[in-house]
Amino acid sequence: MSLFVRLCCILGIVTSVSVASAATITATITADNHYALYTGTEDGASVALIGGNELGAGGAPGTYNWSAAETYSFSTDDPFVYLAAWSDDRVAQGLLAEITVDGITLLSGDLPWTVFATGIDQDDGDPYPTETEMSDQIALATWEAVAVGDNNGVAPWGTIDGISASARWMWHASAKDVDAFNGGYDHDEYLIFRASLPEPSSVALLPIGAIATIHTVRRRRGEARMQRSDDLLIRLRLTVSIEPRDYPR
Repeated sequence: MSLFVRLCCILGIVTSVSVASAATITATITADNHYALYTGTEDGASVALIGGNELGAGGAPGTYNWSAAETYSFSTDDPFVYLAAWSDDRVAQGLLAEITVDGITLLSGDLPWTVFATGIDQDDGDPYPTETEMSDQIALATWEAVAVGDNNGVAPWGTIDGISASARWMWHASAKDVDAFNGGYDHDEYLIFRASLPEPSSVALLPIGAIATIHTVRRRRGEARMQRSDDLLIRLRLTVSIEPRDYPR
């Protein structure tokens, strides 16, 4: 440890400290018919289940499982959010979401979303895919652009409260001649949707007043001088008596 760093520690002086924090997330989601929310790593080696909607046909509340969106608030260090989704293969299908990450809003239908069709059939009453099952599928995934539909408010769903009117329904079209959203159809479901999250923020703490690129540190008669590249000189005067043997070089 250098003499300058030792002196800073003794005097309680910190030039800069980088503090990482987990992302704070609020997610409001619904699906026709079912979904489960997860966070995880890009390769799926780590996946955490956050929650999901009703597993049956009815809503709680709401008439149907898609009638009322659920809202989740949580923090995570994971870089990705995942949504497993599947339909009952009748009438219509789609997923609608508004996710806020540290003040940044991500809507369903936005560019960051991609999708992978697992081809593993799920229907009413089936449980959420387990974290292990999700990990296995993410490791196998070939990600594609999502099919993007109309905005929140479109028939047959109407307006879903709690989700922005700018959010668009999204799904996967397994064939070019089949509507992704209208008419009951199994589009190689269940599907896995994925979007990347902003990295946890870093905060610089500067008790001495500035961040500097330090080229040289000079010591002369108890005076430490720090010189920056922009020629702004920050001087830290120290009146400390130091015996050389206390600080081996």
